[in-house]
Amino acid sequence: MDTFTRWIHLLALATYFGTTLGLALQLLPAAEAVDDPALQRRLLARGLRAYNVLSVGALGVLVLSGASALTAWKALLGRDFARLLWRLVAKLSLTFALILVATYVSFGLAHRLVRAELGQLPVDAAVQAGMIRRMRSAAWLGLALAAWTAWVGIGLTR
Repeated sequence: MDTFTRWIHLLALATYFGTTLGLALQLLPAAEAVDDPALQRRLLARGLRAYNVLSVGALGVLVLSGASALTAWKALLGRDFARLLWRLVAKLSLTFALILVATYVSFGLAHRLVRAELGQLPVDAAVQAGMIRRMRSAAWLGLALAAWTAWVGIGLTR
């Protein structure tokens, strides 16, 4: 991986990790401190609009920069590329799991809250509380998967 691609990859990882950590440690606890469900949803919608764009965009950049590096590695290693196969399968599997979890947070939960706020739909406090709990759990799972994927990736470069 050339230096520019490596920096883009690391910046995208830091962006995903930072925004998701902010979601889990700042936005969701702040929203839970609000007693009024309508005000809570308004607060969540403001923060989640930025989170959705940043997290999904960062994952897209991670995938593209990783694929670019993989193509360069394959050309560089030639026939020896097969020795990386199982570690590469592990990293790609973790990447796939991370993308599933991250899109669940962004599109399955966060986007629904944002659209409900934009459409001024009625607020069901119990449903919203459940969505916040699931979002928190999935955010922590996404962070764990991102860290594990990065750790496996570091092993690939050795």
